[in-house]
Amino acid sequence: MPRSTIESTVEQPRPRSARGEGDQLRTDLLDAAADLIAEHGSVDGISLRAIARRTGVSPTAVYRHFSDHTELLQTAVRHCWDNFLRVLEHACSGDGDAFDAFERCGVGYADFALQYPGQYRVMFSHHIEIEAETSIVANSTFLILVDLVQQMLLALDDGRSTHIVAVQVHTWIHGIVGLSSAHPDVEWPPIHDQLLGLGEALGLVRPS
Repeated sequence: MPRSTIESTVEQPRPRSARGEGDQLRTDLLDAAADLIAEHGSVDGISLRAIARRTGVSPTAVYRHFSDHTELLQTAVRHCWDNFLRVLEHACSGDGDAFDAFERCGVGYADFALQYPGQYRVMFSHHIEIEAETSIVANSTFLILVDLVQQMLLALDDGRSTHIVAVQVHTWIHGIVGLSSAHPDVEWPPIHDQLLGLGEALGLVRPS
């Protein structure tokens, strides 16, 4: 094999991190691991060396942040959920009532899924087992939705099951972003319009 071909398959070396930039390398390693998990569909067969190569560092550099390969992969899955949780928490922290927060959360959810499709696939892949601590974070993201739905149903004096309506909302949004990602060439209606339609169809509209 020609030398140029061999070199083209190797990631360019990453410049040595300056003092205080170690946290950025840790984040980059987690992002690279998440991308590889998403590409493979599972954690099986993903080596520490492959993650290091994707990040542009030596395998030795990885051990400065993670004790072993297993810890890195488990933390990568948690990293995806942590990022998603921060997006939803930020959406809920703005002004307005539960209806406003619900709209912002829907947009935040869709934006995250479309901007970080690898991380989104990792989160919702049935081939990837998650640890108990990660499961708590994942559950927290759903509880944000449950809380918003509960507040809206109370404002509407609607006696429907909060849990069932929250599940309906989640499956609907999941379907929107899933189809948009799988078929990007289709001229889908704008995400915002679809989310408004979701609220109207499920009766989650601010009372006049």
